[in-house]
Amino acid sequence: MSRYEKFKKMENKTYSEVNRYLKSTTHLTAREWMIARLCADFKNVSDHSEMTWIGENLPDIVPFAESPYSRQEVSNAHSTFKKKVRRSGTTFFYAYYAGLIGQEEILTMIHSMIDDIGELLKIEGGELSESHSEEVQLLIAQVLKNINEAEGFD
Repeated sequence: MSRYEKFKKMENKTYSEVNRYLKSTTHLTAREWMIARLCADFKNVSDHSEMTWIGENLPDIVPFAESPYSRQEVSNAHSTFKKKVRRSGTTFFYAYYAGLIGQEEILTMIHSMIDDIGELLKIEGGELSESHSEEVQLLIAQVLKNINEAEGFD
């Protein structure tokens, strides 16, 4: 089996190095990132992630993976990923909703986040297209607008 192409740029990196890099821009660990990416990309005809297969083949498809995982370990890492995404979203929107961060500051943060997203996508061998970048900005702007309207911030 050949290496999974989305982790090709991490070919000569250790698990610890990947972990440190991710921690510099996200709340994710290397474990959560690789499992979430694989679960999104390796699904069966019923659109369910192939967790057993992913776990058994992990060292063969991810260059920085050190050992196989059980199906339960894959499931746990994927669940942790989803929980962190939800908590990060809650933190982000709460800070704005509660008035802890102003509109200009949040807009600056959004631009910085989009840059970080682009870097992560480059590592996976992709890129953040201009249309996708605009789509992310519009989606966040709509949520912020809804918050403003709900709280009478207009």
